[in-house]
Parts: sequence; structure tokens; C-alpha cells
Amino acid sequence: MKQQNKIVALYCRLSRDDETEGYSSSIVSQKQILSQYAKQNGLTNTEFYIDDGYSGTNYDRPDFKRLERGIELGKVSTVITKDLSRLGRDYLKTGYYTEIFFPEYDVRYIAVHDGVDTNLGENEFMPFKNIINEWYARDCSRKVKAGYRARALEGKYTGPHAPYGYMKDPNNKHKLIPNPETADNLRRIFQLAASGVTACKIGTILRNDGVITPRAYTLQSTGDKYALENTVKYPCYWNQVTILNIIRNKVYLGHLVSNQRTTKSFKSKKIVANPESEWIIVENTHEPLIDEYTFELAQKIAVIKRQTWNGKPHIFAGLIRCHDCGKAMHHLVRRDRSYSASYSCSTFNRYSKANCSMHYIRYEDLCDVILNDIRHYAVLAKDHEQELIAELSQLESEQTKKQISQYEKDIRKYEKRLEELGQIIKRLYEDSVIGKLTDERYLALSKEYEDEDREIKAKLAETHKNMGNYKEASDNSRNFAEMVKKYTDIKELTAEILNELVESIEIHEREVIGGERHQKIDIYYNFIGNVGDNEHKFYDGRYSGYKNKARDEKGRFIS
Repeated sequence: MKQQNKIVALYCRLSRDDETEGYSSSIVSQKQILSQYAKQNGLTNTEFYIDDGYSGTNYDRPDFKRLERGIELGKVSTVITKDLSRLGRDYLKTGYYTEIFFPEYDVRYIAVHDGVDTNLGENEFMPFKNIINEWYARDCSRKVKAGYRARALEGKYTGPHAPYGYMKDPNNKHKLIPNPETADNLRRIFQLAASGVTACKIGTILRNDGVITPRAYTLQSTGDKYALENTVKYPCYWNQVTILNIIRNKVYLGHLVSNQRTTKSFKSKKIVANPESEWIIVENTHEPLIDEYTFELAQKIAVIKRQTWNGKPHIFAGLIRCHDCGKAMHHLVRRDRSYSASYSCSTFNRYSKANCSMHYIRYEDLCDVILNDIRHYAVLAKDHEQELIAELSQLESEQTKKQISQYEKDIRKYEKRLEELGQIIKRLYEDSVIGKLTDERYLALSKEYEDEDREIKAKLAETHKNMGNYKEASDNSRNFAEMVKKYTDIKELTAEILNELVESIEIHEREVIGGERHQKIDIYYNFIGNVGDNEHKFYDGRYSGYKNKARDEKGRFIS
């Protein structure tokens, strides 16, 4: 292509950080400066390339990539920018374009305000200017992060968009309020999850009802220019990851959890997770949409519940564990047996009996065990409610005292260690000031102790919270009795029933006593924990029944 037919590229860029510099850096101003320069210097066949809203550390800009392709195709003779910072703020990459890429394709580069023109020979000041531009970007990044952190510590919401179910307060963009258009959908998601409906099934229900996804709702509300094609094409397609992320988010309890993720550096936009010890948690910052009990019930579907070969849900997923090693039980479907499935310890299956034993139990037998136990407490709650509440309350009181005592012991241990760390950090600083420690050694040691300090403070806060929850749980026995008595006539277990009543199930190893197989199964109920002393018997490999300390051999209640 003849030189006179080639394009003179007038490149303009503006990021949000650059907006603080005022009118001189605006796109309109840049266009005026570049047009005037081209006209005064007889440069014709000009074309503007504009990236508005893109950081100088990011070279994956739409019009910059278009300019790059034009250069590679030999269509561009000259590139002009207002100054070097408009080309970029990464001195290595900017240097690559000015010293390698442009010369390789015989492209002239001009930075008007920095006095750079590659036709006039090398500019010795240009590399230093590129370094200064990068320092500016680094400083802006540090200030922005510090600002976000300060607002997060004050309990101010700093996200670009409100979480699904909320909206930003029109009078205060850092405060969340319920969104009347989506709050009911959010509550419905938690209610379905709390009743045992899987994340995949919840997504199907919402999709069939025409409920649009959070991303699609944001797109419709704000016109997000970065919307993915599938979001536009399938606005009601809820995937289970979206459902699970919502269910795990403590923002719906009225708390703000910030600083969960960050970028690798000011040059890289790749998102990485922060360790939990660095999260910023501020409680009771806005109106909750979900109560604590519903939130905890909903967490159980965080374990993806599979279906058996006949399409029935795997109702014990996330609930059943080996008593000895604490690992989940392996679910094995049986198609050629008289029973549909069985469970065995996943540690045993994976690492052999050297690490744990089998803890084998059949699916139907486990269903019978849980059904009988639920019916037992349901009958007691219906016919002997006050006696049951009294017995459970007495047991609960003993457990509560024991647990609170342990919490108090942990709190004293944490507070003692925090005091020690404070003294250690103080001595390190003093040794650094008087020259006993080098700066490098001081920074390394102080970081280690400060990390431990943050971790222990997080544990201390969690322990105080757990102890408070225990002290407030005075109505647990009554709540359990009220909840269980409606299940006196249940014929079949469902995920909904299990999710409402059962917190977890632990399977002990089998024992053979007098020719009979005995197996202890610990059932931990919501509100009250494990209150039974149940021994289950199996004759000829089949479950036959159990004895419970709260009733006699005729099934009558023992007060």
C-alpha cells in the first residue's frame, strides 16, 4: 500500500482514574489536540481510534486491538497520542510497542505533549516517562484499594451492583435495601432450599416460571455493555452454581462480607480468592431477607444431591457420615439386588481397611431407622408433649453448659495469645528502631505475627457468636416438639422432611453379638442434637427394630 494512502491513526484513551485529571484528559479534548496537531503538520487521511473507560495497564482494549491489526496488515503509517500515558501505563509493554512493534512495521509514533517523534530519532527521556506513568497507575491502584477497604470496614457496600434481592438506597449508594421486584424470588429460593429441593431443581422451577437470572436482571436494569451473549439469549436459564452462590451468601442475613477476592496485581485483572482470615465482615448493616434458621437449613443443599438410577433423589446426600473418620458415606446403587442401594465409608473404599472400616448399611434399612425414630418422637410430641419438652430441656441444659464452658475456655486462650502477639509485635518494632533487626527481617517477622493476629481475631469473633447463639437457644426443645409432631403418620422419607428435621447422621461399625448384627446410628436433629440412645438390630441381614431409652418394650413413654 502506498505511503500516502495509509492511515494516520489518532489514538485516544480514557480510564475512570484518568477522569480525575480534569478536562485536559477527556476524550473530546484529546480529539481536538490530535486533530489540530495533524492539520498543522500536514498529516492527512486521519482516523480516530478511541477506548473510553479502559485502564492504561490493560492492552486488551477493543480499538487498540483494531489499531494493532491495522498495523500488522500494513494499513497504518503513523500513530499519534496526546502523551505516552494514553498509549499505556505499563512501561514494559509500552516500551515494546514504541521500541519494537512500531519500528518493525515502519510505523511512526508521536506523543504530542511529551515531545516524542520517532522520525526525529531516539528520545532518551521516553523510557523514564514510561516508568513514571506506571508509577502513577500503581499509586492509583493502591489508593483505590485503600478507599474500598476503608468503606468496607465502615460497613458500606462498595460493589458495582447490589446483590440479587437488594437494591442500592437511592439516598445512599453504600447502603442496601430490599428490592421489591426481586426480594420475593430470593426468599423463595431459600425456602425451596430449606425444604430440601436441590439447586438444579430450584433452577428448573425458576426457569419454568419465567424468572430471569440475576445477571439478566442487572442487564435489563442497567444496560450492562459487557453482557454475555447467552445472558441475552437465555435470560431465564438458572444454573446450579448461581443458586449455590446465592444460598451461601451471608449478605441475606443482613451482614456485609467484603474483601473475599482481589486482583493479582495492578497490572493483572485476574481475580484470585483471599484467605478467609482477610475477609472483612461487618454484621447488621442492612435489613435481612432471610432468618438464621432458614439460612442454615438451606446450606445443606450446598452438597450437590445426585439422583439414583430410578430417578429418585439421593435424599441422604450431605447428611450421612462415618462415625469414626468423619468422612461422607459412599452411595452405591444396586440394580441386581433385593435392595436399591447401600452406603459404606468413603475412606475405606478409597484407602482400604488400614485407614477405616466399612460401616456398611443398606439404603432401605437406613430409611427404616430414620422413619421409626421420627415416628417415635412425633408420637411423644403429640401425646406427651410437656413430658418430652421437659426431658429434652434437661438434656439440652446439660449440653449447653458443657458447650458454653468450652467456648469460654477457647475465648480465654485466644485473648491470651492476642495479648502475647501484641507484646511480640511491639518488641519487634522497638528492636527495628534501635537497629537490632534489619528492615527486611522486621517486615518478614511482623507480617507472620500480624497474619496470626488476624486469624485469631476471626476465631475469637466466631466463638463469641457461637456462644451467643447457644445462650439464646432456650426454646429449642419446644421448637423441636412443635416441628416433629406433624409427622406421626409419615409413610416415606423425603428430602424435605430430612432437611427440616435432621442435621446429620453418623453410622457406627457393625458388631455381631449372640449371632445378631447390632449397629449404632446417631441421629442429630435440628434444635436438639443427638438425644437418643438407640441400638438397632438386624436379623438375617434385615433391619428388625430398635430400643430407645425413652420408651419401654411395649412402646409406652417412660417419663
